[in-house]
Amino acid sequence: MPVQISPEPFTHIYFADVFGADNANRNPVVCTPFSLSAGDLEARRFDLDGQFFEITPSATGLPTMRDKDVWLYCVSWLANAMFDERHEDLSRNLRFTAREFLDFSKRGNGGAQYDGLVQALDRLAGSKITTNIPPPAETKESGDSFNLIRYEAELDRDGCIDAVNIELPERLYHFATDWTHVCAMHPDYFMLTPLHRLIYMLAKIHCGVWKPWAVPLNELHRLTGCSSPFRNFKISVQGLLKDNSIPEYRVEMDAQKVTATFYRK
Repeated sequence: MPVQISPEPFTHIYFADVFGADNANRNPVVCTPFSLSAGDLEARRFDLDGQFFEITPSATGLPTMRDKDVWLYCVSWLANAMFDERHEDLSRNLRFTAREFLDFSKRGNGGAQYDGLVQALDRLAGSKITTNIPPPAETKESGDSFNLIRYEAELDRDGCIDAVNIELPERLYHFATDWTHVCAMHPDYFMLTPLHRLIYMLAKIHCGVWKPWAVPLNELHRLTGCSSPFRNFKISVQGLLKDNSIPEYRVEMDAQKVTATFYRK
């Protein structure tokens, strides 16, 4: 039986980096399988020091940064349960209602939002990851490929999605229940645009409490997987300097406007 996700125990929002290496490797492949918008049908591959990570999109495209909210919902449940020592609530197999997920991710509750959830689930379930990054030794995962989720939807009498039974990849479940691999997120995350969400995530991974993260803009463009021309991307990043819209971080640009540096506030 899947564990029922209840909204009450959500003390914090967490994410876990399923694509990070184990503790023996401090130089993981930094990449994202999540697109900034729906309809991206191009497979992605990232390589670093002999390790690779590839994602093959579903029939309707890569999962988006907004689709990632499904992962965040499940990871937040598991991490809160871990820290609260609610061991009975730890499971790869979870169940949640559509309404409670939409409330968690600060979306509306209209028909478009319910349809959007179905589309997100289909993109997540239909996209496949292939990698030679070894799974944690504690997992029973075999093979080098897996889907981002498996799920079954429960429909109401009008045929609208009412609840979701979801199975998480074993690799994601392991990292979500390991305190060394989860990171608390700012509650304003859901108010960010998809690009700003992704930049925030990258800053979380790279920027330490005392050590800033300096990254060339062309490298940041590559890491985000942004398909827009570099000049448009550069304008978007420069906008961060004006509105200071990335929670927890202050962004500065060098005089030549080719490198962005992120500082913890």
